Amino acid sequence: MLARLLKYEIKATARLFLPLYAVLIIYAVINRLINPFYTLEIQGSFTFQTIFGTLSIIVYFILIVSVFVMTLIIIIQRFYKNLLGDEGYLTFTLPVNPWQHIISKLMTAMMWYILSAVFVLLSNFISIKDIDLTTLLNLIKSSIFNASFLILPILILVQLASNTMMIYDAMTLGHLFQKHRLLASFAMYCVLYIIQQVLLLILILPLSRGIFAFIFQSSTPTPGQLNSFFIFLIIPGIIMTAAHFAVINYILKRKLNLE
Repeated sequence: MLARLLKYEIKATARLFLPLYAVLIIYAVINRLINPFYTLEIQGSFTFQTIFGTLSIIVYFILIVSVFVMTLIIIIQRFYKNLLGDEGYLTFTLPVNPWQHIISKLMTAMMWYILSAVFVLLSNFISIKDIDLTTLLNLIKSSIFNASFLILPILILVQLASNTMMIYDAMTLGHLFQKHRLLASFAMYCVLYIIQQVLLLILILPLSRGIFAFIFQSSTPTPGQLNSFFIFLIIPGIIMTAAHFAVINYILKRKLNLE
């Protein structure tokens, strides 16, 4: 059943994301043809070409920011509307456990986070004519053998999952209030954020001397120290993600009030 939920969720969100990615790629192709970066480099004074090139670059960066902002907005909207809003009456009539709904929302969110980053990078490669793809591929190839190349992306994904679950948790807790639920959700997010930072601080302080030795010594970190640093941050992220998941699942299963 989880596979069906994922299929439905991807299909429902793809119609919003794919046009956004298409606009980004099309504009990247246009930028490659007009090459505004090169125009700004060779022009020594303000002309129509430099003004046009500057505007083109500004619009391009606005599109990039819009992709990430819209990704977050759509992910939040889907969870709230599908599970906590009017659609919740229909959603919870399905023979599906609440945890499956949560997992499907989180997995879909992670997929769109990754795809948004991929399409932004792809648009950069398309926009810049003089990028050395051979050097880039060699850099990626050499980095694969570095443990940090694998651990750092895992850390980023864990932090994204943890933050996404904290947003879901805040909305779910805010929905327990009878009035001003959006305001309550924002307040719950602030409370959860403070609690999470305090818990991380309590966890980090006793172990920080050994893990962050290169910081205290003001020295260049070794690959082993960096890997230890990344792994140390991954563990609390997994714990926080699991904690948020447990709270959301309990509320959706036992305490949810859609009235």
